[in-house]
Amino acid sequence: MDLSHPHDSFFKTWFSKKEHLKELLQLVLSPELMNELDVATLEVQDGTYVDEEYKEHFSDLAATVELKGKALNLYFLVEHKSYQDQGALLQILRYMVSTWSRDYRNNGNSPLVPIVPILFYHGVSPKVTTKFQELFSKDLPPEIEVYLPGYRCEVLNLTSTDVSGLRVSTETAAAMWAMKYARTQVKLALEGLNRLVETMGRTVVESSDFKAIEMYLFASSSLSVAEVLELINQTITNSFLKENIMSTAEMLIHEGEARGEARGEARGEARIQEERRNVARKLLKIGLSVEQVCQTTGLEASEVELLRS
Repeated sequence: MDLSHPHDSFFKTWFSKKEHLKELLQLVLSPELMNELDVATLEVQDGTYVDEEYKEHFSDLAATVELKGKALNLYFLVEHKSYQDQGALLQILRYMVSTWSRDYRNNGNSPLVPIVPILFYHGVSPKVTTKFQELFSKDLPPEIEVYLPGYRCEVLNLTSTDVSGLRVSTETAAAMWAMKYARTQVKLALEGLNRLVETMGRTVVESSDFKAIEMYLFASSSLSVAEVLELINQTITNSFLKENIMSTAEMLIHEGEARGEARGEARGEARIQEERRNVARKLLKIGLSVEQVCQTTGLEASEVELLRS
């Protein structure tokens, strides 16, 4: 998981697994639509699209599925937002048009494949726009409204959703608790994880998926690792869970120290190189040749030549 972009990285890692993506679809789609899908054919796709100017665009998640008893496919485009973005539906529309444009170029006049857009949201504000028409002024006369493009986006608004009521696997429930609360209410996230483990047992904690949840919890929180550890001691009553999260914290601390040392070494080397260049400038100024300056400072001749100009 990319700890520098924990929200997007965790979302993509988690829901790129077919069993987790299927759970997401069951949460946002109607039972009638789910009944039309042959979920055994669900496949996660490359979310990269190239528009007519050959510029790449990326959706957070793309998938295809076949319809039952028909030689037809359906696309899913899932966009993830950890903050309120009024342009999210415009961004999704761009992905949809890019997808259809790509298919049209590749398949000629074949019918376009329908796309079901989904927005997974867990920002601070609970309000999310679900209809593209809502981006336009509400004061437009009906004579103009007929020209407005429109589509509905299915939305899982985690911010306003009671996570304890979601009908998902224990692992995905744990992921939802983390994504809903880890950033601003770590104590609630920890309490939710503790209840899940107390109910379902230690086998939940032993999975690689749960390790990713723990890493996300630390990476996305606004608190320091030390502050999260203090909350863990106060909140977690399950001894196996506490030991497991502590080991994850230790791993992250060691990785952070290693990155810090590497950055420190890089900064130190940069300072040394700059000092060498300063010495080289002075030697050139007093008339030493490039070869002599290279022998004295250890700099490459090409770099010394640049210092002369």
